[in-house]
Amino acid sequence: MWTQVETSFLNCADEFLHLLLRERGVSDIEAFLATGSRPPFPVPPVIVRDFRSLATAERAEIRRSYDELGVAHFIVGNPACESQGPHVLFDICHQLRDDLPLHHPLPHPLEGHPEAVSRFGPADGTVKIYNLPKPSGGPGYREVAETSDPFEVHLDGLGSGGTVQTVILYMDSAPLFGGITFFYDLPALGAALSVQDPEAFRALFLPDALTAIRPRGKGAIKVVSPVFYLNEFGQPHAFFRKDSGEYRMTWRSDHPPLERARQFLHEHTSPFAGGSFFVPLTRPGCAVFSRNRDMAHGRTGLIDGDQPDQRRRLSRKWFMSAAKHSVYKHVPGTAMREDIARLMPERFGGDQLVGEWLYDQTTDLNRRVT
Repeated sequence: MWTQVETSFLNCADEFLHLLLRERGVSDIEAFLATGSRPPFPVPPVIVRDFRSLATAERAEIRRSYDELGVAHFIVGNPACESQGPHVLFDICHQLRDDLPLHHPLPHPLEGHPEAVSRFGPADGTVKIYNLPKPSGGPGYREVAETSDPFEVHLDGLGSGGTVQTVILYMDSAPLFGGITFFYDLPALGAALSVQDPEAFRALFLPDALTAIRPRGKGAIKVVSPVFYLNEFGQPHAFFRKDSGEYRMTWRSDHPPLERARQFLHEHTSPFAGGSFFVPLTRPGCAVFSRNRDMAHGRTGLIDGDQPDQRRRLSRKWFMSAAKHSVYKHVPGTAMREDIARLMPERFGGDQLVGEWLYDQTTDLNRRVT
């Protein structure tokens, strides 16, 4: 039934589980079985009294939460104070460099977007996320993140080859209502599935299990990938999204176990789903670190108020997995462990991980432009 290459990808499933057990300090895979039935819960915040001088205990609590959950939620007690760097989050990240993976910041081209500069002032090294009205006189194009609509579950960095290691979101200005951010431990859900339905779990390692397309605009790209794989550092890694805005997700349709896996993951990655946890970013100074290789997140819809301080404005910064990835790229490939990438170099080889590519809807192909 399977080609030799497909079989080699499927055979990564056992190693993935072995590495996950070791990484999480768990001895028996059945420890994950209850993941999907665990009630959702809010991630307890660490209260940072003064972002300019984090206390030892505050740093330790942020590190502990990141290590244990893959997510660290904190609230700055003095967000109105002037930062020493271009933005508050850099003051915080500088102090946490020895505690979290924050060594390779990415200068993103949207950090100096003219619209954001005109609204909020000079670029400060972060991407501004806010409700951007469509231009009058035409349909225009906005990423779903640039709206007040719900943003379904995803991992940041479609087109970055899976190299965004840590995401920080910092609330500059909160909406009048909504915008709860949910997190999902994808490998733990996968491990639970491996106990309930081993064949469905194994199918998630097919090299073309999931296709994600951002069809147009500045970030148009098509990425074909396994849902679970071993990244270039040999770590368990996930690739997963749901349809949201204009993002289109297509699953391989000729293998019933994969359809069962899709249904399982979709069921457990909705707001307040069992096994999820969430962060209510409801005031200025609320923020979260997220381990982006395996902790997917999504956002409920929101309502902005009439006053400037009632409109959601989020500052985002990506920290990459290695220095070589801290140069912006926009690619169709996925950074896998070298021996796995060699099985399908036309999709996962080094040539697919450099430069800037754009997806063309008319040909259904990515084309390298730089």
